[in-house]
Amino acid sequence: MSALGFLSSREDFSSAAPTATPQRASTAVPPWAAESAGFVLALTLALLAVWHVDATDRSWLLYYDGDSVLPALVRQSVLAGQPQDWSLSAVLFIPEMGLYFALAGLGLGVKGTFALSAVVNLLLLYGVLRVLAGAVHRGRPRSLRVAGALVAFGAMASLTLLEDSPRQETFELASLVVTTTYYSMTLLGAVAATGIVARLVTAQRGGRRRWLEPVLMVTSALSALTNPLFLAWATMPLILVLALVARRRVVGWRGAVRVGVLLVLGSGLGVAARIAFTPLFSKYGPTYSSPGLSWWSAVYYLGAWADRASTVAGAVSLTVAVALMLVSVIVFRRSLVARDAAAAIVSGMGWVAPVGLLVGGICLGTFAIRYLQPMVFAPVCMLVLAPRLAGQGRTFRGRLDGGKARAIVSGLMVVALGVSALATGALSRSAAVVDPDIVCVDAWIAASHRTGAGGFWTIRGPKAYLGEPDQLVQVDQTFGAYPWLSDRTDYANAKVSFVLTDNAHPAPVLPPVARTAPQSTVQCGRYTITDFGTALLPIGPASPNPLA
Repeated sequence: MSALGFLSSREDFSSAAPTATPQRASTAVPPWAAESAGFVLALTLALLAVWHVDATDRSWLLYYDGDSVLPALVRQSVLAGQPQDWSLSAVLFIPEMGLYFALAGLGLGVKGTFALSAVVNLLLLYGVLRVLAGAVHRGRPRSLRVAGALVAFGAMASLTLLEDSPRQETFELASLVVTTTYYSMTLLGAVAATGIVARLVTAQRGGRRRWLEPVLMVTSALSALTNPLFLAWATMPLILVLALVARRRVVGWRGAVRVGVLLVLGSGLGVAARIAFTPLFSKYGPTYSSPGLSWWSAVYYLGAWADRASTVAGAVSLTVAVALMLVSVIVFRRSLVARDAAAAIVSGMGWVAPVGLLVGGICLGTFAIRYLQPMVFAPVCMLVLAPRLAGQGRTFRGRLDGGKARAIVSGLMVVALGVSALATGALSRSAAVVDPDIVCVDAWIAASHRTGAGGFWTIRGPKAYLGEPDQLVQVDQTFGAYPWLSDRTDYANAKVSFVLTDNAHPAPVLPPVARTAPQSTVQCGRYTITDFGTALLPIGPASPNPLA
């Protein structure tokens, strides 16, 4: 039977658990074996994805990019015993920071910790996809649930393999999950919330519902606390999907409203808790929008989309994303007909979240493509339903649990472990080698025992790997203070003695005193150090409206 045939099958999308078919105990896959096999395959895919990022120009985004290195900057500053007075954006990065600090305790170095964090982020994504698969395949064989999570996770990893640009503002959205500051934990929170909602709409009163409701509130509260984007990525689209499902009477209005209220209360508590962190914010949520620039926002996104589509890999990636959204629409409609609430929630998010976010972003006049990550991960989540689209649950189970299938899975495990070993070795060797230009810059700065300045995008990489990160101070184009994702105490030194520039970004305009002062230059690959010998370059006041 064709895939479209199964899309139209009510039986495949029935929310009722299928009748179990008697099987011999000798052919059944033990639960631990199914879960272990799923984890090993997920680990292999995660390592391959990070290996690809590490081996391409996208490695700059992972290891040295302006925003990505924030956790390393915080930790290096703490280890150096410097005062802590950080200036952040509207995002707190609480779970991202916690994960980085925990992994850094393993002693792998800055670059090694970033690589390990990337792998862990992907494994956490597999974990929440496994929760999502459990919600939509409730009552079905464990092997089917594991397979659903693996299909979705494999799609995300495959899309990552199609991305290789060092830039963060492109439609290469799948690989952003491996970074530490491009909202990986918000993505995980959105997927987890979708799974919890899908489970809640099919749960009976009492029992698991009693703990699922507070879990949903806590998940949404913590996610909204650390990043208000959670409201646009999960809270609002989930409420809209719940309304669409209730309108078709797949779930009762009372149950849908109850779950929606839990989402709103949890998210509201998270947003309210952000008040305690107000001193950390340099920019607030509303200041990110410019409704008057909606037309230019649409043109910007269209241009970025065309740029991504100009390469074969980009065209394939965008085609897959759009195709998955369209399939999500079809699955959503069939799920409503079959009254399968859990499948309707997941497939509904596969198209409501991307469309709603894109339209909302244009209306608000935003210009940050990284905010559009649900255009990739939301439709990918729909693929947890793939085993049900590929065939009847009974047939799939029979094939998967057979002796031949077990032999095939065993062979796959051997291959997966071998590939994992190769990828781990390659990443370990790479982690031991920091960019030579950055090594050159940091060695000179450390030996100088002096303080210098440079633009945000120029100094972030060297600053993250510097033993005393306050030796490099961020300045804007007018050589004024630029306290953005940095420690404000860096500006305790009102004057600096050298300036760091690079060949990819405009150099700041130096103060007039630099025109006549003696100076020398040191070349470190892409970087140039202009040394004035003594601290004579004054840093101007900070702009009242810092931009990222």
